[in-house]
Amino acid sequence: MDESDPGDVFAFPDFARSSRWMQPSTHPVEPFFSLAAKDLARVSASLPSQGAVGPLDTEGFFKLPDLLDIHNEPNGVPQPDHHQEPLATLHNAELDDVDIFAEIWHRSADLVEPPATLKTWEAFLLPAEVQQNPLFISEAGGKIFDAAITADGDPLGLGSSQCPVVQSGPYLSALLALSLGRGSILYSWNDDKQQFVPALPGMRISGYTNEVLSGLERRCLETGRITRVLSSFVQSNYKTQPSPVKVALSRALDTILSVVQARLGDQSTRLRSVLHLQSFIQPVHHILSHFRSLLAKTSRCRHDEDILSLVFDATEAVESGDDLLKEVMRQVLAEVCVPWIEFVEQWVGLKPEHGLSLTTDGSGRSFVRVDDNAVLDDAGFESSQRDFAFDEERMPRFIPQDLALRLFETGRNLRLLRSSHPEHPISQPGFALLSEPPELRWRYMWQDIHRHQDDVAAFETRLWQATQAQGQDSRDHARLSGGLTLSKSRHELEYFGLDETELETRLARSIATMNRTPPLAPTNQLASLLMDRLLEPQKTGQAGVDVDPHWSLVANVSFGPLIGAQDAVINRHYLNILLEQHDLREHISVQKEFHLLGNGMFCSRLSHALFDSDLETAERQAGVARGGGVMGLRLSGRDTWPPASSELRLALMGVLVECYSRNATDSALDTKETRELPGDISFAVRDLSSEEIDKCLDPGSLEALDFLRLSYKPPLALSPVITAVILVKYDRIFKLLLRVLRMLYVIGQIHRDTVSRTSRWYHVDNTSFRFQFEAERFVTAIAAYFFETGIAVPWRRFQAWLDQMEAMLKSEGNLTSGTTSVGPNDVRDEHEWTLDSIMQNLFLRKRHQPILGLLDEIFTLILRFSFRTRLEATGRVDPEDDGSYTRKIYSVFRKKVHVFITVCRGLSEKGPEVTARASQDGRAERPKGGAEEHTIERLLISLDMTNHYSLSRS
Repeated sequence: MDESDPGDVFAFPDFARSSRWMQPSTHPVEPFFSLAAKDLARVSASLPSQGAVGPLDTEGFFKLPDLLDIHNEPNGVPQPDHHQEPLATLHNAELDDVDIFAEIWHRSADLVEPPATLKTWEAFLLPAEVQQNPLFISEAGGKIFDAAITADGDPLGLGSSQCPVVQSGPYLSALLALSLGRGSILYSWNDDKQQFVPALPGMRISGYTNEVLSGLERRCLETGRITRVLSSFVQSNYKTQPSPVKVALSRALDTILSVVQARLGDQSTRLRSVLHLQSFIQPVHHILSHFRSLLAKTSRCRHDEDILSLVFDATEAVESGDDLLKEVMRQVLAEVCVPWIEFVEQWVGLKPEHGLSLTTDGSGRSFVRVDDNAVLDDAGFESSQRDFAFDEERMPRFIPQDLALRLFETGRNLRLLRSSHPEHPISQPGFALLSEPPELRWRYMWQDIHRHQDDVAAFETRLWQATQAQGQDSRDHARLSGGLTLSKSRHELEYFGLDETELETRLARSIATMNRTPPLAPTNQLASLLMDRLLEPQKTGQAGVDVDPHWSLVANVSFGPLIGAQDAVINRHYLNILLEQHDLREHISVQKEFHLLGNGMFCSRLSHALFDSDLETAERQAGVARGGGVMGLRLSGRDTWPPASSELRLALMGVLVECYSRNATDSALDTKETRELPGDISFAVRDLSSEEIDKCLDPGSLEALDFLRLSYKPPLALSPVITAVILVKYDRIFKLLLRVLRMLYVIGQIHRDTVSRTSRWYHVDNTSFRFQFEAERFVTAIAAYFFETGIAVPWRRFQAWLDQMEAMLKSEGNLTSGTTSVGPNDVRDEHEWTLDSIMQNLFLRKRHQPILGLLDEIFTLILRFSFRTRLEATGRVDPEDDGSYTRKIYSVFRKKVHVFITVCRGLSEKGPEVTARASQDGRAERPKGGAEEHTIERLLISLDMTNHYSLSRS
């Protein structure tokens, strides 16, 4: 096939043919590859006009441009040389449509070349986008920016033309060292100014003005100053031997500073730019500045607990802020609270105490204070006894009040149990460790809290079962004590005097101890947290994934379950001991029988011993020998008062012992045993003021017997239940009831004086009869209300509560986990609340003073009337007396009774009294009176059911 045939679509070029450019030139005068460049000007002068296009066969891929083609004819059509050998083509077929580079050679020679542009990496990565010239001088490069800054006249107005320029690498390294509190060649510490000063003020690096770098420099200066302040605080705390909490805080700060030094020190060779350095400094400055403000507040704290409260508040303040700072503060709070938590564990018995145990002979520690409890009893004697007291000011503010009081009461009951029953398993140091108690620490996540509650429930079950097993046999107690003693002495290197078996056992134990792998050092969680997350970018978009408990609940849910479990076990064992070994119920019953006059035999014997004028007098008379009969004080039949102490002993001797009804049906008890009254209860003389003594000197006054009281001292084990405050309330009630008992005897005496056949009062007037009847009715109603309602109703409720508590304690297998924990403090509060209810019903509350004053005035009028009737009955009255005195006091009596009834009716209309008194354990407020809130209506019905006094007044 013809090679020049353009129709041959299957033709292909001859690749073996050499290029025509490799053949000798047919135009030796062509200057394209000629070395004679000087002829180019001559040739160019003879060139024709540009733009002529030759025939198609003269144009090709390697056609010379017009500038170099000297063969163009004037007519624009070149004439080929027919004597020249024809040129070979690149292809066998001439393909005109594939000459893609012909356009380049067709361009005109006067075409303007495009200007040079700024080459950037962004343009290289995105070649398709149209690149534009930089709009700002700062985008043209550091050298151009520096040239513009240092130009004459400061055209940019930046004021940095005179600033010295330093290398960026040393400058960034110096700033990094500055943020760590270290000096460098560019910055040094000035002791006078207490800050870092630059060696070259106003220095800058290439591409940045001094004003731009000043912000970063100030941030690094501030960070370095904070670092030095924190380091100084840490060093000074270690030198001055501060409290454990300050040492823990210093240790946490030291850890933070060490991690910051390590992490930022590793980045000194990796700094790429100013922004890179700023990204490192920003989180460090944020964390350290927070601790600097915290330390500024701790300088004003007096106690460790105040520091704990401040750290807790600082942790709460960042809960909704930066995630890293929140986690750091949580971990710092956990580490700072470690000394306080260790003391709490030792106080409640979860761990054995290190060193000297906390006893009442010391000065106390933290929230436990040892005080000399000086209690002024009703006798006026000040009794002093050292005991543990709760120091509310030393309790951290994040602990709720109820949990704080439970925490104190748990440790106090444990030490009372140790002092009274050291052989009990709970009293043994470290006994709770045998049941593997959970760790007492802060917990911030609900998942961790729920797991902790399950662990606490399992620990409580194990501890209760262990105490039950140890308490079944006293020999187990000895074995427990021996085991604990052996565990303490297992490292003694003493082998002399031992038999072969014991020697082998001790050697085997020693070998086993030495073969144990030493425990690994605990990982510092704070250091691990900072090492992992200090310079890492903060993750966003995860807020709300983990729901944490409210910050006000964190302390309660972290410490409450374990403390409550320990408190429940200790309280249950303590109450069992009080009920079974110390006869708690019997001691409480003694108060009811004697202080509350609940024993009828005692009331009768006491009434006769004090008031019966028919008994032999106990008063010593000159020249008169005592007959040896039953003696009494004969208050209503003597002129000298008060009696001497010897008279009191003679008159009241044996009254308490003979009336004590502990085991009335058991006649086989030893006489000496029956004479031992609970608490050594006995009669005593109350210490009175001068005014009160003057009132006691008159045997006809209502206050004549105010000097007489009952003395009772509870055993040490019962001191948490029967406190000095409770005894004071008992004494106030006894003082009032003794007056009522006297009034009952007086109205009986008035009745005998008016109607008895032995009386010499033959003509009793109507006023006296009416006065006697109304006085008897009034006193009887008051006494019935006091004894049958005011005292009996609250006391029955208290007895029912004690029965329920005792039944719960005696129930087998009833673990405290599923029931409400009842301890000695609960018994004390219930006991005290019962007495408060009784005092309210007996008008002994402060707001009832007007009513009690009216009652005393009415009783005084009745006593004056009884003195008058006694004169009439014995015939010693003046014959000329017309009865005006009786009518006068009767009129006053009716007025007083009417006012008394009116005031009582007003109280009943007000409704129940609800007070805001909180019990000592911080529990919820309780209404005073409870079911006895409207008991005063019963008194009104007894006194004036038919409105007799109201109608007579109208």
